[in-house]
Amino acid sequence: MTPSPMLFVAILATTVLFGASDLIMLPHSGVTVSPSNAVDVTIAMSMAVFYYIAARMIRARLPFVPNQWRSIVNRIAAALGNIGAFLMLFIPFSVVSCLFMYLAAATRRPLVDSYLAAADASLGFDWPRVLAFVNAFPSISATLVFCYAALGYQVPIVVLLHSIMDRRERVLEFTALVAISLLTTEVIMLAFPAIGPYAFHKPDPASFTHFTAVGVSHLSTIAALHSQAPLEFLVTKTVGLTCFPSFHTALGIIIVYCLRRTVLVIPAAFINAIMIVSTIPEGGHYLIDVVAGAMVAAGSILAVRIIRAYEQAQTDSAARIGSETA
Repeated sequence: MTPSPMLFVAILATTVLFGASDLIMLPHSGVTVSPSNAVDVTIAMSMAVFYYIAARMIRARLPFVPNQWRSIVNRIAAALGNIGAFLMLFIPFSVVSCLFMYLAAATRRPLVDSYLAAADASLGFDWPRVLAFVNAFPSISATLVFCYAALGYQVPIVVLLHSIMDRRERVLEFTALVAISLLTTEVIMLAFPAIGPYAFHKPDPASFTHFTAVGVSHLSTIAALHSQAPLEFLVTKTVGLTCFPSFHTALGIIIVYCLRRTVLVIPAAFINAIMIVSTIPEGGHYLIDVVAGAMVAAGSILAVRIIRAYEQAQTDSAARIGSETA
């Protein structure tokens, strides 16, 4: 499978769309962009370029490498090149998408938490009772906390695995899925702002003693953004502000999908299944957030598969025409 030009275009288009939206929304908010972001992004992009150039230089010297080492050196070059290509796409996208998240949260529109809580109730889900029940079992709570935090380590694992295996098309697929799902998530967040069940239900602190402060860590930032008070945006210190839908859920599903047909798919599926459950007590999500996040993941995967199917059909058609005219 060759890298998809259309997926590359989709990633760039998503980055441009986020960036253009940021420029439009920024003057109407209390958010200011710290100049130090330029330094941080420059350093990060320099690292990405370094990886890419190092890969090219290593491959240029490959003919002079002894035969017994050539395969290993070539694999190293491939890994460096793929990681560099990923970072050059991912870094600009992550910056503009994080800024968009802050600007989307800087709204005075009515919150939809009452509707989300009502949706949970219609599904027979009592969020405060579930929180207190799970908290009563410290070992279960600790497992949920661990798996929730483990998601952050899985993204580099996916990129590193496919980079080492020289599967640049899979690295591009993963990047496109993250871009499409995050764009979908943040547009929904903009349309349906929410603050989360910890703030809405106000549970007794004794009912979440075995969980960390992740579920409430965003509340002070949200309050500042809602009040339109001046707030400096630092990309290195961003806090997740998305409640509905759950991006943790979407990303967990996407990671498992991108690890298909690898030895890591089963452990990833096991850990992320627990992680998705943990988004409710640890991440501070409604059950309906999780359902919506799963739908975002499914829609993103479907979109990427349609793009790949269209490209394959175009390739097959061109090959058929070429054979007929030969």
